[in-house]
Amino acid sequence: MPPLSRRDFFRLIFLIALAIPTLDVRAADLLRLDDAELQLQGDSYVLSGGYSVELTPTLEDALQKGITFSFIQAFEAERPRDYWFAEGIAVVHRTRQLSYNALLRQYQLQTGNLHETFENLSDALRALGSLSGWPVIARKMLSKQYLYQARVRMYLDSSKLPKPLQLNAIASERWDMDSGWREWSFKP
Repeated sequence: MPPLSRRDFFRLIFLIALAIPTLDVRAADLLRLDDAELQLQGDSYVLSGGYSVELTPTLEDALQKGITFSFIQAFEAERPRDYWFAEGIAVVHRTRQLSYNALLRQYQLQTGNLHETFENLSDALRALGSLSGWPVIARKMLSKQYLYQARVRMYLDSSKLPKPLQLNAIASERWDMDSGWREWSFKP
């Protein structure tokens, strides 16, 4: 193969740059953990902090058309041991459902029996990503002499989407929203 001239090399680089989709947003960019910390409040440890949540144009359009999104927030804590497997302390999940009511022009966020309404999407996404005030571990389950590992994750539960969209979610990365596990150590 003959060597490329400088002009041909830059043309090739330009064509490759045009071929790469510039609007491809990775799942890690859509759900970013800003901060997560355990704080003792009364008889339990609660999480504080939260995620920055962004929706792709495809997801935002589906939300505007009446699709409800179920997001799972997961927390796990364990005590590492030198001679055996880690001892599981807590495994806690909660489901948060985000929907849009076109008649009222409001975004709705449901967590268990708690319903909140928001006038705009940015406020709803901020509340969706919040971890604040979530009790995850009872105080009596931890001992001050050990170091513990905690991890947190948030993801879109595609199994709760309507069946036609579940197939689309499997085949397309545009529906893939998963923060992955973020881990840290703590001592009570």
